[in-house]
Amino acid sequence: MYKRNRVTEAGGRVLPFIQDGDYFFEKGIKAYNRRDLYTAKKMFERAVTFQPEEPSFLCQLASTLAEIGEYEESNRHLLNVIENGSDMSECHFFLANNFAHLGMYSDAEEHALLYMQYDPDGEFVDDTQELLDLISLETGSKSTNGLPLSTEEELIKSHDEARQSIERGDLPLAQEQLRDIIENHPKFWAAYNNLALTHFYKSEFDEAMDVLQDVLDKNPGNLNALCNLAIFLFHLGMDEPGGKLVERLKMVHPMHPEHRYKLGNTFGLLEEHVYANKWLQTLRKSSFVYDPVTTHMLAVSYFALGHKELSLKTWKKVIDLDPEGNVAPFYMEKAQNGELTVTGGDYQYRIPAKNQSKPKKDRQIKAMEHIQQVRKGLEKNKITHLFLLRGNKNEEAYETLRDFCMRKEESLFVKEIAANIMLEHHPELPVKLAHEEALVEVGSPSALLTQALDVLQIVKESGSAIDEQVLFYWSEAIKLSEVNGEKIFDNEKAIAAAIDHLARKQRGKSTQKAIAELYEVSVSVLSLRIKKLISWVNRNV
Repeated sequence: MYKRNRVTEAGGRVLPFIQDGDYFFEKGIKAYNRRDLYTAKKMFERAVTFQPEEPSFLCQLASTLAEIGEYEESNRHLLNVIENGSDMSECHFFLANNFAHLGMYSDAEEHALLYMQYDPDGEFVDDTQELLDLISLETGSKSTNGLPLSTEEELIKSHDEARQSIERGDLPLAQEQLRDIIENHPKFWAAYNNLALTHFYKSEFDEAMDVLQDVLDKNPGNLNALCNLAIFLFHLGMDEPGGKLVERLKMVHPMHPEHRYKLGNTFGLLEEHVYANKWLQTLRKSSFVYDPVTTHMLAVSYFALGHKELSLKTWKKVIDLDPEGNVAPFYMEKAQNGELTVTGGDYQYRIPAKNQSKPKKDRQIKAMEHIQQVRKGLEKNKITHLFLLRGNKNEEAYETLRDFCMRKEESLFVKEIAANIMLEHHPELPVKLAHEEALVEVGSPSALLTQALDVLQIVKESGSAIDEQVLFYWSEAIKLSEVNGEKIFDNEKAIAAAIDHLARKQRGKSTQKAIAELYEVSVSVLSLRIKKLISWVNRNV
């Protein structure tokens, strides 16, 4: 039946059925009023397509975007309204709220004050004053970033362009864009994490790990970096260090919805369904409740935990949020037909490819191919990678370690570490290593090297990068123990803390009190080991 024309009974006059900006705006308002925000967003976007400079359309779209958490996109539309000379003062109020959500408090304060200046008796004056009070409490009335508005806008724009490059698959361009952002804004951690992802997508695993370690060195405890690191380690088959990191993440209890989303997503990808479900459920009282991606992940976690009816009910909500999507119908059909077995990949919002699930063996082989690249690196890189390889107990890993032991050009120290890891993996099998012109057989792991490697693990788990400074003091501690017979590794936490403190001092600032608290040792115990290590390092000075 055609809906293009309607004929009135009275006169047979043809009335055109016109779909213009006003038509879609009205439909958007109706959807907005019934809190169907994703439909409202689509309607307002179509209205803007017809009348791209209509300020009321843009403001309503911006308001809807803000409610579903798309603050940066909302800001772009609001700034567009202001730049076009509109006198809609409420744009400044909406901008102030968006910037506050993004943590850009100086910009939030600037736009809040502009709203009060332009519309002192406006509808949102009380809300604006409350926002200013909250900003004052949050910042202590001090600017948090010191950047002018134009610089902050440019940062948002640049980072969004880089993310779009990633989504398009233009990874080299994304890397160039992200490096520029990092150079100009060295504390903008989101750029580091996205740069690590681009390296990982290109199978540049070494570079990806280096970027994450750089983030964790400069910003210990960065949750996005820790989550990405856990995913990387498991993808590379490094299950033991990955598992320890996941146990650390299980102890994290973030307040911010974005961090809860990241944890839920990470646990889902790693098939920790109980924890995925736990954090995804907490998002139901936030703007994420209107996000079909998050709702789909929640449905997957319900199904993985055996709650089939609840998962089907949740996928129905996904269809309501994204009526044109095909992901939820696909999963509902699979679930109802008993054909769905959940894996980590199912938490992604897309229909999985038929060859999606690669055997773990394939991941490990790929990791082993990567580890061969350490031959070309510095000794620091070799030790770092051998340390990561310690948690990868499989045949390929063992063969790679054996290859290290037999290479005459490798340093004896590197070969001893490789041999020790082999003996940890298979203590019943003696190991031969090439030394000068002979083969030396090693029959049991070194207690000292085992303790030393455990200390490196403690340093890494405390959020520090295994970089040149850490490895320098670590190797010096081994020499001190070997030469002087100092049992400095008996208290592993204390020597790990001493190594970390001295390495941090090389890079910048560190206090014994803070490090002692981080490693849960007393300042006196830490101080004693620091003094011993410094004395040894300066023995020839």
